[in-house]
Amino acid sequence: SGGAVGPPRPARPWVHRASRGCAAMGREGRDRDRRWSAEEPAEESVADAPRKKEKRPGRDKAKRNRDGTVKTGEVPARSASTASTRSESPAAKASPRRRSPTPPPKEPVKFDHRRTSGEVWRCKKGKRSDIKPGEWDKFGYGWKKGKDEVLSRPISYDSQTLPIPRVKRKDITPELFYEKFACKHQPVIIEDVCDDWPAMRRWNIDALEERFRHIAFKVAKDDKGKKLRMKFKYYADYLRHQRDDSPLYLFETNVDDNGYIRALTSDYEVPDVFPHDWLGLVNNDSRPPFRWFCIGPKRSGTTVHTDPLGTAAWNAVTHGEKHWVLFEPKETKKRVKGRDLLKDGEDDEAIMYFDFLLPRIKRAYPDIKVYEGLQKPGEVIFVPGDWWHGVLNREDTVAVTQNYCGPDNFDVIWSKTRKEREKVAYLWLRNMKKFAPDLYKRAVEMNRRDGFRMRHERPSGERLSDVSSSSSESSSDSSSDEAVDLDPHGLDGVGVPPSVKLGAAGFQKQGAPPLPDMVSSARATFEKPGKRLRLDPELV
Repeated sequence: SGGAVGPPRPARPWVHRASRGCAAMGREGRDRDRRWSAEEPAEESVADAPRKKEKRPGRDKAKRNRDGTVKTGEVPARSASTASTRSESPAAKASPRRRSPTPPPKEPVKFDHRRTSGEVWRCKKGKRSDIKPGEWDKFGYGWKKGKDEVLSRPISYDSQTLPIPRVKRKDITPELFYEKFACKHQPVIIEDVCDDWPAMRRWNIDALEERFRHIAFKVAKDDKGKKLRMKFKYYADYLRHQRDDSPLYLFETNVDDNGYIRALTSDYEVPDVFPHDWLGLVNNDSRPPFRWFCIGPKRSGTTVHTDPLGTAAWNAVTHGEKHWVLFEPKETKKRVKGRDLLKDGEDDEAIMYFDFLLPRIKRAYPDIKVYEGLQKPGEVIFVPGDWWHGVLNREDTVAVTQNYCGPDNFDVIWSKTRKEREKVAYLWLRNMKKFAPDLYKRAVEMNRRDGFRMRHERPSGERLSDVSSSSSESSSDSSSDEAVDLDPHGLDGVGVPPSVKLGAAGFQKQGAPPLPDMVSSARATFEKPGKRLRLDPELV
């Protein structure tokens, strides 16, 4: 007014009258929401529970007459929150009501090494593709209070649950063990076997980390059977801090082939009650795996299974404690595994098997015999061939185990090997004929009795009708083994002629043995890679 006339305003776009009214109501609603949110007390958030939309006080209007007065008998409705606010005491108004507190979330695992988390993630992702690596602790056995009670739960023995027999090493001889347990295929725990082993001192986690810090050990397999390895310094870091329900289990099968890891074999000896290893007639490059070095973090273990080819096994613990369960060979896979007893959302890992699945199996099958026992440091357990067995590591456990073939189980092992591992059977039979004629006659007689034809006796392309193609493994049979290719340990009683010298005893062109200082230097390269002992200049 009275001023200069400015430029004309741009024409407003045409908007329906109702739309402008809705926009105004929207602005008023947002302002009202802001006021209510400022007045309401803050509540704790619940991650999984959907939040319900609550009525705000004052929104319900009473029915009124045309002149605005409230209808007779009608009372203006009040929301529950308004009524409760008016009825509360001043002290209650000062402390507003909250939802029940949610349990605190688990803290993320913190490792000492920067790369440990990535290495663990890689191995977990490769081992189990059915769950995410971050879900390995979803059942809470490693971080929920009281959830790991199964690790200290005592074993209750009764007419169904029987203890694994126990004997002391001083009270038994190899001959008595063979007659009472090996020939009768009865499991047993032998006490005080490993007390003199260097492994009892050298196989604690700190000492092993010092020796094998930069050596990669097998901790898992992926879906295609590829071995997943991790440096020991990262695995030791994981073992000390992990909270997984079923942690990564170090199960090294490459003990004899890896020059660095082979040093472990000097820390123990095969107990004298297990003198046989007739599969040693197959060279180490072709024979199936038979020796394992194991480190099982607490809560790790193996589900119920039988060992391959009907072999028997012994397992020695140097540190920690194992809980064993065994079933007789006559029991079926369905009964001992109990997978049909699982409920929705449950898993059948070792800790869950011992926690709730094994008790369900006992209730579902009252006639089943269950053998249970605890194995402590210095003790050795004998598991006969074809016995179902599973184990749970109650503590961080270090052990060594071997499978063997001897006079007590040769017939069963040969019958299974000739069908399931045809190439191994061919190499084994060929070396029997060359180095153990009596055992060769025994195997050939079994083939003749059963009407079985070996691979080299069948026409080209003919396969066994009841064996899958997986039985044809990749071991080579193109070259013939010499006596120096075979390990003489465990071949007692197999019938090798005295004139045949096996292993290093058969060397004829090696000359004088190496000097002691050179041997020490070579061993140091295996035990501590990258550090060599300096030789005396006069010896060089």
